[in-house]
Amino acid sequence: MTKESVHDNSKNRNKEISLKELILKLREGFRYLLSKWLIILICGIGGGILGLVYSYYKKPIYCATTTFVLEDEKVGGMGSLAGLASMAGVDLGSGGGGIFQGDNIFELYKSRIMIEKTLLTPVDYNGKKQLLIERYIDFNNLKKSWNNKPELSNIEFSLKIGEKFSRLQDSILRDIVLDINKNYLDVAKPDKKLSIIKADVRSKDEFFAKAFNEQIVKNVNDFYIQTKTKKSLENVKILQQKADSVRSVMNGAIYSASAVVDATPNLNPTRQTQRTAPVQ
Repeated sequence: MTKESVHDNSKNRNKEISLKELILKLREGFRYLLSKWLIILICGIGGGILGLVYSYYKKPIYCATTTFVLEDEKVGGMGSLAGLASMAGVDLGSGGGGIFQGDNIFELYKSRIMIEKTLLTPVDYNGKKQLLIERYIDFNNLKKSWNNKPELSNIEFSLKIGEKFSRLQDSILRDIVLDINKNYLDVAKPDKKLSIIKADVRSKDEFFAKAFNEQIVKNVNDFYIQTKTKKSLENVKILQQKADSVRSVMNGAIYSASAVVDATPNLNPTRQTQRTAPVQ
């Protein structure tokens, strides 16, 4: 028998021994688990009960997301044209920093005026009109905590034309706006290199998350359109004033020339200076 065959036989024996040891250890582990079956059963039942309790008390959080692209307001090659327009008093919006640029859009979304306007918007919920702030109060069960406070038991946020909020209403509205800012609304850029903005609204009430997200995006868009339209209308008014001024000067010059002709009926056509009257 050669040395190589002896070496191979010893390797095979070692493999057989290691396999037997593995099987024996698995058997020992299985027997140990069987001996502790009661403890394992109790732990399994306890874990299942804890999971059920957690799922019952821990309500799911719904997230409504709107993604949009922010307009780049840089005028680029129109810089010279914007300069000429500014000499005439016309603003082409060539300024480098605007309310809809950079981080300003984030603060606009999270501003009190936008959140407050959104909360006071009526929406259709189960066939009935309801303010979003009333929906917020309902699913947060705030009225139950207000039962011991008579001044809060019948508080409402629906105002008639010309009415204003009381100090109490304004205080509650301010607290809700702060809570929305802190725990519900999130506006950010997923990628700083891109001009994409993402607005998220998270809430345990699915309807509120969706309705609030849609309404606040609409309010910001409306504000954007109103701002741009206002600037365009101002430019149109400026151009109209310039046109009226030029028309007035032209009419004055025509009238003066006609007056000179009327004053000199036998005007020498070779003397053109007599046709022109000084215009101040």
